[in-house]
Amino acid sequence: MLPNFRPVVLKCTNDRELSVLKTYADFWKIPFQISNNGGAESTIFTSDRATATDRSRSTVVLSPVGKKEFEKTASEYGAKVSSEKRLIQLPVRRGIMVSLTTDVYEFSGSGIEHILKTDGSPILSRVRGTGVHLLSVDLVTEYERLVNEGLEQIPSWKFRIVSRLPLSYGAVPLFIRNRAFRSRDGVAEIREENLGPVECLRSIFLATLVKCSGPIPRLGFWRRGKSYALAVTHDVETAAGLTDGTDRLMEVEESLGIRSTWNVPSDRYPLYAVSLTRLREVGEIGAHDTKHDGRLLFSSSEEKIRRVAKCKDKLERLTGQKIRGFRAPLLQHNTGLLQALSHAGYQYDSSCPSWEILSPTSLRPHGVGTIFPLYADGILDIPVSLPQHQQLIRVAGQKTSDAVDLLIRLSSWIRGLGGACILLTHPDYEFGNAENRDEYCRLLDSFRSDPECDIMTLGEIVDWWNLRNRARIQLGGDHVSIVSQDSENLTRDLQVELVTDYGEDGFKVADVSPVGLASSSSSSQASNFVG
Repeated sequence: MLPNFRPVVLKCTNDRELSVLKTYADFWKIPFQISNNGGAESTIFTSDRATATDRSRSTVVLSPVGKKEFEKTASEYGAKVSSEKRLIQLPVRRGIMVSLTTDVYEFSGSGIEHILKTDGSPILSRVRGTGVHLLSVDLVTEYERLVNEGLEQIPSWKFRIVSRLPLSYGAVPLFIRNRAFRSRDGVAEIREENLGPVECLRSIFLATLVKCSGPIPRLGFWRRGKSYALAVTHDVETAAGLTDGTDRLMEVEESLGIRSTWNVPSDRYPLYAVSLTRLREVGEIGAHDTKHDGRLLFSSSEEKIRRVAKCKDKLERLTGQKIRGFRAPLLQHNTGLLQALSHAGYQYDSSCPSWEILSPTSLRPHGVGTIFPLYADGILDIPVSLPQHQQLIRVAGQKTSDAVDLLIRLSSWIRGLGGACILLTHPDYEFGNAENRDEYCRLLDSFRSDPECDIMTLGEIVDWWNLRNRARIQLGGDHVSIVSQDSENLTRDLQVELVTDYGEDGFKVADVSPVGLASSSSSSQASNFVG
């Protein structure tokens, strides 16, 4: 039988705040409503103090936006509030933590009861004698800050000067570039606080609802029976990489049954249909700009569209295959580029790192702070969630074996969160060399030998993530249904999960077993809740 479940209602006074709260709910794929009126049995998640006051007899979560709103909220309930920037850490499952450094607003007073704390920092409090719950983290402002800053890369003045030279940055000898980009302390910065601070915000959102509402159904991230994903991707920068390094990487991948995504520049070196046929046969081909000259980010809006469209058209003519995705040289990215890609007909971009030791463009560490795909400017952005192997070796000064050890450790953390491991290698460099074959094989085998890993190309991740995004959970009687306009054959691998509690070991989650299919104008997969 369906456990007692409070419908979730999102309510805000403006579209900006509502959009962010809806983004959280859509990420977890929990059932929710956007309404001005929530019933007595609803849990209302709001950024509006008036809503919390009006609904003091119902279950209400108040998430203030901005320092002044936290202060007004404290005054509203006869409490005090103090703020301090702190590192907060939350468990997601046993041994897996998410972290974020942010302003924590601590409510205090005789009428305040802390019900969710971490390392002494209150995350969620309840106003005694009411159903009102107060969050101590600004979920709206922090999400906007992390994602907007992560998607908007600011080039350094040094790179701006280099980009204006008549020659490409590639004309600078490799040993000089390697020395200029050295960062011995970079490896120490590759930690959960930098790789996935957005995951901490998402976990606060879901943990809050579970603590206030009880069990909540959600859709699993990946195909039934899989707990995380891997996409192996390659940026083929040089003609030598295309003719020599690709064969070495393909030999390893084929031996393990792995199909990968090969990103190729259209006009940097001679391309022929025959040279791309092999890549198309063993995986898929993505676009990698035209010249790979580092100047894409500085182009006008019209020039960006022209360049990315030209690259797409030429690769489609040579391969006879639709080019769906793009990755910018040097992992350059901003919202203007995303808009240009959407305009040119691309379905996804994979140019933004979750966290990068040292961006060649900004000359500082940088990332979008999530290990999951996210929608932005009409396109799906798939962050490069694992550090680039050549950065670990050439920037951080690691040995190849140590770099592989680190990549495997990081993938274990991503696995614990259910994220997407996006591996970026270059056939032109380290893993494309014969002496590193065994280490590359060891890395890929760590995924292939894990039955919970869903290995896909970037295009396949896009197909799955869009399918999941189009589906929704529908509550009814003693069952839940997965409702989608897609066919039953496509939706059968969607998995409903029941989040039953949140505590010191993170979320307690139980799978939901399907018991049948309900017929309707859309695909609707019905399930009973079972332990």
